[in-house]
Amino acid sequence: MAESLSSRPTFADETPAPPGSRVTIAERANLGLATLQARKGQDAALRDLIQQQYGVSLPQAPAISRAGTIAFVGLGPHHWLAVADGQSHHLAPSLKAAIGPLGSIVDQSGGYVVFRVGGAAIRDVLAKGFPIDLHERAFPPGAAATTVVAHIGAIIWRNDDHDGQPCFDIAVFRSLSRSFWRWFSDAAAEFGCEVKQH
Repeated sequence: MAESLSSRPTFADETPAPPGSRVTIAERANLGLATLQARKGQDAALRDLIQQQYGVSLPQAPAISRAGTIAFVGLGPHHWLAVADGQSHHLAPSLKAAIGPLGSIVDQSGGYVVFRVGGAAIRDVLAKGFPIDLHERAFPPGAAATTVVAHIGAIIWRNDDHDGQPCFDIAVFRSLSRSFWRWFSDAAAEFGCEVKQH
């Protein structure tokens, strides 16, 4: 399994962020991640149960819905990625216990790395690799997409703005996280990139 970003040299170690950096990146640590898929004929029942148990509606389209520390990202018909802060070892078991036979759960906490990126120039950086329109009009807060970046499969979703700047989360397979990291570092270099702790 690929090592954690925090345990290997980072872009910040190699090239200190210049004053006035216009891009930020952080690896989201201790996340619980799990894919959730409704079993045949159980979509409505699963939606009702998730609403009752977690207080959030499963998105009908590529979008993100959240309540408290848990969020669900729509990946496709009857298929979602669950994301929970501070639950790296507990999310999948708790979801399995909650939904029972209504759906299938696969623990992805070790399968993906999630990066949080933002800053005044973040759209310019992402436009170098993502083949989708991330402009405010096309990709507002709450939007999500399953796509590729620099030939790497990725799930991207838009968070609420942070300090007046757009903020995105990007999930990539852990085995490809180093490749994504190199691409992002190169793409962001002209704008100055600050590596943050999250």
